[in-house]
Amino acid sequence: MPPDDPAAHRYMHCAGGVSGFRHWHADGDAPSIESDIWLDFVSTNDDGEIELSSDRAFELGLVHSRSFQSELENVYLTALALTLERFEFDVQWFGGTATEYRNGGRLTADGKRDEVASNAFLGFTRSFAAGGELLVNFANTFVWEFTGGKNTFAVSNLTIDLIQPLLRGAFRDIRLENLTQAERNVLYAIRDFARYRKQFYFDIVSGDQGYLDLLLKLQAIRNLEENLEALQQNLLAHEALAEAGIVTPLQVDQVFQSYQAGRLALIRARNALDNSLDAYKIRLGIPPEYPIALDDVPLNRFELTSPAVRQLESEINELLDAVRSAGPELDASGRQSGYQRLAEHLAEMHSELDLVAGELQRWEQGEPRQTDPTETGSRSSRDRRLMRDRMEELRRETIRLQTKIDRALTGGEIADLLSLEPLLRLASNLVSDLYVIQTQVRTYLVELKTVEVSQIDAVRLALDRRLDVMNRQAMVVDSWRKVRVAKDALQADLDVFVGADIGTVGDSTNPIDFSAKASSYRVGVSLDGPLNRRFERNQYRAELINYQRTRRDLIGLQDVVVQAVRRDLRTLDAEKLNFEISRHSLVAAARQVEQARVQLLAPDQSGDSSTTQDALNALSSLLSAKNSLIASWVAYETARMQLLLDIESLDLDQYGQIGDDVRANTPPAREALPRPDNAG
Repeated sequence: MPPDDPAAHRYMHCAGGVSGFRHWHADGDAPSIESDIWLDFVSTNDDGEIELSSDRAFELGLVHSRSFQSELENVYLTALALTLERFEFDVQWFGGTATEYRNGGRLTADGKRDEVASNAFLGFTRSFAAGGELLVNFANTFVWEFTGGKNTFAVSNLTIDLIQPLLRGAFRDIRLENLTQAERNVLYAIRDFARYRKQFYFDIVSGDQGYLDLLLKLQAIRNLEENLEALQQNLLAHEALAEAGIVTPLQVDQVFQSYQAGRLALIRARNALDNSLDAYKIRLGIPPEYPIALDDVPLNRFELTSPAVRQLESEINELLDAVRSAGPELDASGRQSGYQRLAEHLAEMHSELDLVAGELQRWEQGEPRQTDPTETGSRSSRDRRLMRDRMEELRRETIRLQTKIDRALTGGEIADLLSLEPLLRLASNLVSDLYVIQTQVRTYLVELKTVEVSQIDAVRLALDRRLDVMNRQAMVVDSWRKVRVAKDALQADLDVFVGADIGTVGDSTNPIDFSAKASSYRVGVSLDGPLNRRFERNQYRAELINYQRTRRDLIGLQDVVVQAVRRDLRTLDAEKLNFEISRHSLVAAARQVEQARVQLLAPDQSGDSSTTQDALNALSSLLSAKNSLIASWVAYETARMQLLLDIESLDLDQYGQIGDDVRANTPPAREALPRPDNAG
């Protein structure tokens, strides 16, 4: 027995002042309604977390989602109704027996008796597809009398009745209607479930608060973390410049406020992700307190700068801030250490240049992207050319800078503060250029999955393959058949019947000693005129109206499907363009950040408060651009999945694996079914 509410449970033992059943707990008591055994079958990582990818989330939803289980159960419930209709045409057996002892005095109606009687019966009924009904029943009575000589006798009777309607309710089109509808209902339920399964996948992966939305929030947190790190570096730089008297305390306060606002935004973003994760767990049927770890592999493409480049930029800028803060107080040992650290950073610079060069080559060798040839495509080609030229220039400038450092370390030049600080600024500018180039290259390496389908083909696919359209078209024929059934109900009842009662002689002791003397036979025709058919007439007219409604519903659904496909294609094109715009906006924002950084560290900007605001605005623009890029990618993927769902090309196997190439396995268009004549 499952756990019960204590207040309600007492009524099971005492209802209305009457003692209830005492053995409710005889089969034992379950410790809880939900069993925790399912945890033993869920794979986790070393930290006890469920590693959640899009496919893994769908697999968990198939097993644990309550709404999915309810939809699956609906299919079984529909199939149960079908089994009942099939049973209607099976041989249905019935039988039973009853034994009693009877004793009566002389003054009773049956006189004095002392006997034991046993009554038994066995038979079956059978319904035929043409409308006929067959009844066969064998009844037998054994009587043992204990008065007047202890007589024993048996009486048997075999009844056979067959009735066949000729007008109302006759023949297969009418008699098989319920079975036909039940069979079709199971087909509809299976199609609805298959459609729901695809919709469920879409909701889990791409829908509102789905897996991609979680990745969007996770990437937003990473962007905020990078932004906070940049704000912190900006704050440290301003503090160092303030000590040198280059910037005012007001500028430092502005940067500090931006830094605190960045911290608060990061905390709120993390809370929003945790709340969304809890809601997502409930959707999957997982307790919200159970830890999960998102598989962030799809986000690797949005790591637009390598951690090594960011670390290199940070270390060079920290060294520059330290040198500027020390000023003339920097001794020879400190200058020597600065040159050595700068040389080490340049060695790392060479390694990162090789990495970015390889990424640039991979971009150039990649398949050409389908973009606007008049604007976006030409801009991409120009950017590739400029970046290739800039990479060659960066290598040359890095080599020249390395040469200067080597000469300074070997005593070829005076290694003083006046020569170290410009070299650090040059190195900072070089790594900033590398930062921008890598951001731009990796931004262009983010590819979109294209859906190569024209509007005409997409509409055809949707109308030919959509399961709900197939069901709605079949329902039109259902309504058409119901008109025929309702019209049949207006006819008279004309039945042909045949029957026989074959019995045994009353004083026989043989239960199968049938005799013609104890048997009767009958055959005839019965007619019930259609004198009162008002209800049937109203039902017939209602079915005529319902038929027209289902026709309009089908036409309306087809129009809605076409509208959805056209909208999906327009949305897909718009999101594709939006992604390209976000791509270029991000590149421009990265350039602004580095330009603002260069201006801030310039030696001749003392007293210029606009550089602080420019740096803060550039960082804010870069954060918005990064968020816009991942948001546009998620929006495009959502639109692409929605299109595949609407054209019924979101094909899933039994394990939830998806094949989304709409050009593969495309069936030919179904031949149009002839429209039935109006039954009215």
